Amino acid sequence: MPSFPGIVAHLIIGSKPEPYLEAALSSIESVSDHLVVNDNSGESPGPHASTLANCALAARGKMTVVRTTFSDFAAARNVCIEATPPDIRQGWALFFDADEVHGDELTAIAALLAKLPADVEAVEGYSRHFVGSFGWWRDIARRLCFFRLSPSRRWSGAVHERLVPPCKSIVVADVWHHYGHVTPPRREWEKGRLYHSLGQSGFVATDDQLRAASPAGVWGHIAADVLPFAGSYPESALPTIERLSSLWAGTFAEVDALFSKAARGWRIRPWLRQMNYGRLLAMRRLESHLRRR
Repeated sequence: MPSFPGIVAHLIIGSKPEPYLEAALSSIESVSDHLVVNDNSGESPGPHASTLANCALAARGKMTVVRTTFSDFAAARNVCIEATPPDIRQGWALFFDADEVHGDELTAIAALLAKLPADVEAVEGYSRHFVGSFGWWRDIARRLCFFRLSPSRRWSGAVHERLVPPCKSIVVADVWHHYGHVTPPRREWEKGRLYHSLGQSGFVATDDQLRAASPAGVWGHIAADVLPFAGSYPESALPTIERLSSLWAGTFAEVDALFSKAARGWRIRPWLRQMNYGRLLAMRRLESHLRRR
């Protein structure tokens, strides 16, 4: 469902495994006029070349792949801006990662873009962060979804990058799924090493810890904070969820045992957080209703 003056999806990928890439691409194809991918894996063809080639946007001839060397996230995303086809450089960019999977909410958000006043340059929503398996989540965080392209629009920041110059945004109540922390335990700690190398503070696993990574070691410290997921999954994610639930069955069983044990007690903190998320989303829905009037 292309939206005037056009939507270009921007994606950066590297050499690490991206088990959700196929689902992520499928979930954004109906709203995107073009896909720009910055492949900084250092390989040609890259490790994800077949997945990219088989996506619907590639089949329509609406995909551009640019190969670069990774330095930081802002530089990688700026390559996507620069590689956007000229005919949609005044349109909107869809900001997404290879481990984010959208549902029907993305179509509704995209339909809103043409109705926004010129001074609104970004639309944000919320991302639900799953942890350890598809049955548990930790939080719902505000997340950029679309932003207007312009000659001055750029990204800044090595990690947790942000748009510059600052722009006016609206926030909708829609929530999509982030599966980046549903992964084998070792990969979780390996990701932490990458972010640490870019300047993020926090725990960094040693080589010995990586070799012995387990669900309890990686996620045990947050067991008291996670919540069971009782909702539905995006249609695009279902084949991937089925495949990984089989492939990582042992890890998921350990995660479920770990989190279920913590969940059996009365936990006021996650209960209060869930109530707060409910109030926040209700407020956003009211704002959206008033905005449409």
